[in-house]
Amino acid sequence: MRICLDARKLWDSGIGTYIRGLLHGFSNLSTPVKWDFILSSSEHAHTVRSLDHNIYLSHSQNYSVGELFSVSGLANSTGADLFHAPHYVLPYSLKIPAVVTVHDIIHLKFPHYFSPIKRAYARWMLRRVGASAEIVLTVSNTTKEDLIRELHYPPEKIYVTYPGVGERFFQSKDQTAVQQLLKKYQFPSGYLLYVGNLKPHKNVMGLLEAWALLPNSIRPPLVLVGVGEDQQIILKRRAQSLNRFDELVLPGNFPDEDMVTLYQAASAYVQPSWYEGFGSPPLEALASGLPTAVSNRGALPEIVADAALIFDPGIPGEMAAALEKLLTDTDLRSSLRQRGLKRAESFTWVRTAELTYRAYEIALESR
Repeated sequence: MRICLDARKLWDSGIGTYIRGLLHGFSNLSTPVKWDFILSSSEHAHTVRSLDHNIYLSHSQNYSVGELFSVSGLANSTGADLFHAPHYVLPYSLKIPAVVTVHDIIHLKFPHYFSPIKRAYARWMLRRVGASAEIVLTVSNTTKEDLIRELHYPPEKIYVTYPGVGERFFQSKDQTAVQQLLKKYQFPSGYLLYVGNLKPHKNVMGLLEAWALLPNSIRPPLVLVGVGEDQQIILKRRAQSLNRFDELVLPGNFPDEDMVTLYQAASAYVQPSWYEGFGSPPLEALASGLPTAVSNRGALPEIVADAALIFDPGIPGEMAAALEKLLTDTDLRSSLRQRGLKRAESFTWVRTAELTYRAYEIALESR
């Protein structure tokens, strides 16, 4: 089987994590796949060196008219049996069947967060995917149901292929490594952790409100990782108005090599989002043995199951109560650690690759 994969987002966050994880899973399978990778730069080629592959370069801008034709031109020239788009952009004029991964439909669920042009593009492209792709892969049942309900995708066309969690997050760090991290970044000990950006659907402002409601005697410092410097001023002003400025830590983007220790040095993890199509950070927290609380929105309850506390993100008092319980109930923390590790073990990139390979087979059989 020969697959052409649009890997131009190989080193992006989000979609890039999915692409890298999927290819890692395939590198551990014995399935006979030859890859044709479409990249935006040859400097990323080292990432795929363990796989049997060819590389094709596209210099078209993401989400442009040009990419809709240049990518298909490259794909058609490779001799591949199948084209895989790892996000919802499906080019025109493909001469081979296509499999498309849809991670979420946030542009449709929360249209007020996006410009009219971005909303229109997303709706048009998602409709195109539903009509033209042989198979649609989703990263959760939540996204599958969203596509069926909002865009009337045929259920038989959709296959759920959960992403995995990196094996490194299961590797326990000793206290020396934890103390080194705290010293390196000047972090306070016992912090409450959030990993992500400040996009509106992440509900970080709601988290600040709930965190500020915690009793002074138990409220830990709050470390928000991934918030860009240009957005930090908004959070600092809000923390100041809540009289919590000195307890908020904003390290910005965090080095990948320290992410495992970042989770393991925390006292708890929280994901307050209004919507997620999957949710990698809370899954990484579970794999790290970190007691976790998530909102009851989107795919988050589906991903964590019974391994985390769940709260309504629209009620700051309920979020605060969940955090207080998570931080103070020793027996609960121990139970969540055990359940979290067991839950996280069920999400592997090898399994993602196995299910994706089967979807490839079905797509080719249906032609």
